Amino acid sequence: MKTRSLRSRLLLAGGLGMVLVSALATWWLGAMYERSAHAAMDQRLGNDLIAVLALVEADAQGGVQVRGELGDEHYRRVFSGAYWQVQDAQGRPLGQSRSLWDDTLAAPAALHTGPAQAFDTSGPLQQPLRVLAQQVTLPRAATPLRVMVATDRSQLDAQVSAFRQRTALALIVLIALWFAVLVTQVHYGLRPLAELGRIAEQVRNGEDVRFPQRGLVKEVAPLAGELNALLDHHGRMVLRARRSAEDLAHALKTPLTVLANEAEGAGSDWRQTVRGETARMQASIDRYLAVGVAADHQQRTPVGPVVTALCGLMQRVHTERALVFVFDPQAQGLFAGAREDLEEMLGNLLDNAGKWAAHRVEVKVAHIGNRMRIEVGDDGSGLPDEHLDSVLGRGVRLDQRAPGSGLGLAIVADIAESYGGTLVLRNGSPGLQATLTLPAG
Repeated sequence: MKTRSLRSRLLLAGGLGMVLVSALATWWLGAMYERSAHAAMDQRLGNDLIAVLALVEADAQGGVQVRGELGDEHYRRVFSGAYWQVQDAQGRPLGQSRSLWDDTLAAPAALHTGPAQAFDTSGPLQQPLRVLAQQVTLPRAATPLRVMVATDRSQLDAQVSAFRQRTALALIVLIALWFAVLVTQVHYGLRPLAELGRIAEQVRNGEDVRFPQRGLVKEVAPLAGELNALLDHHGRMVLRARRSAEDLAHALKTPLTVLANEAEGAGSDWRQTVRGETARMQASIDRYLAVGVAADHQQRTPVGPVVTALCGLMQRVHTERALVFVFDPQAQGLFAGAREDLEEMLGNLLDNAGKWAAHRVEVKVAHIGNRMRIEVGDDGSGLPDEHLDSVLGRGVRLDQRAPGSGLGLAIVADIAESYGGTLVLRNGSPGLQATLTLPAG
């Protein structure tokens, strides 16, 4: 399918619009000029019709006579194009101008007493005529009279045609000028988009640049902001994938070393070792697949069922310690993301809270505008304040006695950041409070 640039589409639409408007203007101006010229001609004919009526006299017996001629020389020259005539109601001539010679003007069939009627017809030499006709009844006259005056309109038609041509020519020149202005306007208006295209090319070439929002027109500035947000999101996804690959390599290093040592040794319990290390490697791979996948903002995940299921699971995991996981199943919450990501984040937070809780772990969910906040708190000893931020680092373990790789909280922070969210740790009364802020559906 052939595509056009935005510039060509704007120029095509603007050019067609100007042509259509100019054609309409040419027709409208010509029609207005023609109407005005006809009105002026009808006014002159009306004056001559009154002059002709002044020549008509009715005698005492009801007879009608036309005395004299109009003073205008055009009505005296034969076939000059200016004519008048007077007829009775039956069409019999009572008087006419010398310019008609032995010809007559055809009166309209529907001529009635009242205002004068204007119409077009042909003259003795087939020249186009403008005629004004009126039927009148004079005092003492026995029958109505039909009075008509006419003039050649060929000159008026030529003037109207010349006016239309000059108007069309003038508008063609204006179209050329308007199109030049349109080209300049489109070029100037698309400059911000051209600047965005240039920066996008730099981004594609690997340069670390961002789209500037200052100095852009207000219609384009939001687009630049969204593109910057998209670049930031892409950067987070790349960093997340890179960190996941590093985590996987680090997690597989120890099992591979154990298997290599087992292969070189002569131990008799190698099957159990292989099964154990294979399970560890499979768990690491599953975690990598879960963490390395990109954030899916299209999905919507109810929070309640996920938290309820995870709390039940953690209850069984920590059965020997008789921990209680508390969550209100009626709490409403909708996460704007994938269920797997929510399970990964909450699973790590609940598992971490379960390791350090004394008796109780509590989960709270709240909506704040278009964001949702999930709090996971335990009643353990908490953390020193100076370590609240550092514990989110990758591989950081403050207590080597507890099992784990030190990646759980870092994974939660990475996934939350990929959705534009945050993970904040603070000491409660007692225990540690982990607050997860995420986009709400």
